[in-house]
Amino acid sequence: MYLHGRIPSTKGYRYYVDNLMKEKNLSMLDINYIDNTITGYGDTEKLIEQAADVVSKILLRPTVLTLQSKDVLENIKIVKISDKLLLIVLMSQNGTVKDCIAKLTDTVTDETIEELTSLLNENLVGTPLERLHIALNEVINKELKAFSFILGNISESIKYEMEKKRQKLNSNFESILDLPEFSDVEKAKKFVNILSTKNIIDETLEKSKKNGLGIIIGSENKEILLKDYSIISLDIETDEKYIGKLSVISPKRIDYSKTISTLKYINDKFKKIFLDNKNNDKK
Repeated sequence: MYLHGRIPSTKGYRYYVDNLMKEKNLSMLDINYIDNTITGYGDTEKLIEQAADVVSKILLRPTVLTLQSKDVLENIKIVKISDKLLLIVLMSQNGTVKDCIAKLTDTVTDETIEELTSLLNENLVGTPLERLHIALNEVINKELKAFSFILGNISESIKYEMEKKRQKLNSNFESILDLPEFSDVEKAKKFVNILSTKNIIDETLEKSKKNGLGIIIGSENKEILLKDYSIISLDIETDEKYIGKLSVISPKRIDYSKTISTLKYINDKFKKIFLDNKNNDKK
């Protein structure tokens, strides 16, 4: 979308997206790639990680995956690896399995581990994963101070894991550097640094939702570092639950139609996978 070699303004792109754009049908090549890559096998988190990778490769743009923040704990298991090393396994209602390692300063018995596992399940099941470490600290202070030397380390490990896995970036950096906007290496470095700044991306994505699909173009970003870029986001959800958000971040010159069509096709793919899994569970 260029006029006489000039790059359209933010308002020009917005008018095009809102009034002129028609969604493209994906090519059979792209459809086959999506269908063969997102297989339906593995837990929910693995599936949407596959989706983020697929989007990045089809569109040749960075894709940010923001994992489900409303997911809640279904079960917690503590496994003793050694006298001072514990494996914490978290199972969510959305079918996601997370694990982390907690290092202890003192040894702990098998009986203590079993007791703590039972107590934590009694107190934490149903807690949103994003505030699990906060709820655990509240439990420690109210009822389990005697175990604080163990649970404090477990809480820190869970906090680290939740923050690390909430958002992931899938990017084909060679393709980024091939974009005309990044013929200047310093501009490319600046863009990569922006992608690495979690708070900037988080705050912007919170504002990008509009009926599941959000498009923020150029100077519509209140974050000045993103004024030359567009963010196209789609909430990935089934009929029953919200799973996460896929967001494509790019210079304003992007195929908006193909990007939206790709994200929507993947969302439909997820709905089919979860419906099939639900029907299989009933058999």
